[in-house]
Amino acid sequence: MFDVLVIGKGLMGSAAARYLQGFGAATAVLGPDEPHNPQTHDGVFASHYDQGRITRRLSKDLAWATLADRSIAQYRELETRSGINFYEPTGGLYVGPDDGSHAYWQNAASIGQRFGVAYDELTADELAVRLPKLHFPAGFAGILEHAPAGYINPRGLIAAQLAVFAEQGGTILRETAVTVTRHPTHLTVQTKEGSQYQTRKLLIAAGGFSNCFDLLERPLPLRLKTETIILAELDAAEAARLSDMPTVIYEIESPDLRGIYLLPPILYPDGRFYLKMGCDTRLDQTLPHDVEAIRRWFIHGNSDAILPAMRAALEGIIPGLRAQSWATKRCLITYTPHGKPLIDAVVPGQVYVCTGGNGSSAKSSDAIGQLAASLTWHDAWQDTELDAALFAIP
Repeated sequence: MFDVLVIGKGLMGSAAARYLQGFGAATAVLGPDEPHNPQTHDGVFASHYDQGRITRRLSKDLAWATLADRSIAQYRELETRSGINFYEPTGGLYVGPDDGSHAYWQNAASIGQRFGVAYDELTADELAVRLPKLHFPAGFAGILEHAPAGYINPRGLIAAQLAVFAEQGGTILRETAVTVTRHPTHLTVQTKEGSQYQTRKLLIAAGGFSNCFDLLERPLPLRLKTETIILAELDAAEAARLSDMPTVIYEIESPDLRGIYLLPPILYPDGRFYLKMGCDTRLDQTLPHDVEAIRRWFIHGNSDAILPAMRAALEGIIPGLRAQSWATKRCLITYTPHGKPLIDAVVPGQVYVCTGGNGSSAKSSDAIGQLAASLTWHDAWQDTELDAALFAIP
């Protein structure tokens, strides 16, 4: 019997499992690996099957900035302990209307001072001089956050968390949980593969699939939204030309797109360089908490319908971009009512949850996992800086 079993082997779950094992709990983390062929996969999916996510400390929200600051402080130690590199401190650019109306602008000074963030405020003219390869409309200005802002490889981060977890003696179960049965002194987890595991405590970190199986006695208040990204394939010369790019967050004004995020050229597992860009679009959908509906989106969703608008936006940001090919990928964002992850007890002393990234959690997943692990192991909120109410189930 395990002390704690974590359902979900993604960014939050792998971090929580590492911390739990470090606390001295005999811990298992349960979740399938990335499918070899997504087109024929009949199980669950995840949005971390990717090579680049933005990391930064400046934010419109103090709690998210705190989680990012704590997580970024762990990156290099995790790389050293695991032997897996996943972090590139390229710097990060935020671009929005120069009227200062967005909360990102309004909070930059206070958050920057609180966490010692080095950044430069750039007018539209200064943007053009400082970053001549990038273009934004007149009336838009920028905040250029220096390193340690940059990007992480989510696949690499999970691999690093799990490598340290296994080195500490943790157990990795590459299966899919489908039912949880609660007993007075323990819980039984049944998997799709036919196994049963017993544990004294359970932490559910199953992302968008948290409500899809018989894991909880009542569903969590989560909203599932489709997300589309585009990948522009670059040859080595074009990737080298753009290699000094920072990451970009761009508050575009468009009827089709909102909230663009853009990564520098990254080498992917197929040996090719890609520019990755994502955003909210007018074609985004809310999905039901149903495994087959989510699978249909990941396998057959018509993400190419928004490709022309997204391609035009990227070519507008990088004039003269030389892309060899264009492709879309489909993701899923799990939103919570208050915009923070749900880190809470469902059955105090037995069942806990950690889910709901709200499109902002990859960079902060280490700190999120630490909070969930601490709550699960100690049966009480231990953090003195972040209020438990911020993460409670409404």
